[in-house]
Amino acid sequence: MIMLRIRRDNQAEAQVNTLQNAHGTVMVLVWMVFASTAILFGQHGRTIRFGSKEKLLGEKNWFQIHRLIDCLTTIATLLGFLLILVETQGTWITSDEGLTFVHSVLGGMIVCCALLQSWMALFRCHPESSFRYIYNWLHRMTGALAFFLSIPTIFIMVTIFNENRTGMIVILSLWSSWVVFIVIFF
Repeated sequence: MIMLRIRRDNQAEAQVNTLQNAHGTVMVLVWMVFASTAILFGQHGRTIRFGSKEKLLGEKNWFQIHRLIDCLTTIATLLGFLLILVETQGTWITSDEGLTFVHSVLGGMIVCCALLQSWMALFRCHPESSFRYIYNWLHRMTGALAFFLSIPTIFIMVTIFNENRTGMIVILSLWSSWVVFIVIFF
């Protein structure tokens, strides 16, 4: 979700657009599908069983699925970030570029939150630890911050780009309504 200044020359024009589109596709997929699914499994997947088994590879099924999707979310977020870095040759946009700059700042915060989530998960305390509640709250708050920042970050780019704007606004509006519904009723 990071948008950097685009340096273009005639030969690289097609590649730049391809990398920019790949960045957008990866980030929208990650934050609309993967992150949403990880949150749902983390909050409501604790009763999942495969047949009569409630554990997979020594851990509860919901946790394995939640962890896998969280890892995929972080890896794909870093991939999207790398794509935009390659596209722009590592040049950050300036603050006078309006909404694109806001998109880049929000995107940077999202990338930091995704990395922090993975780092915290690596060093989390045992479930029986008296400090586990601290980890649980930090994990929830960091994940929620990243997820809720992704909504305006995606909307900003949809308003900037004119291609498929109406269709994307409809999709994002439905998705945002779904997020509000899940938060209120679950």
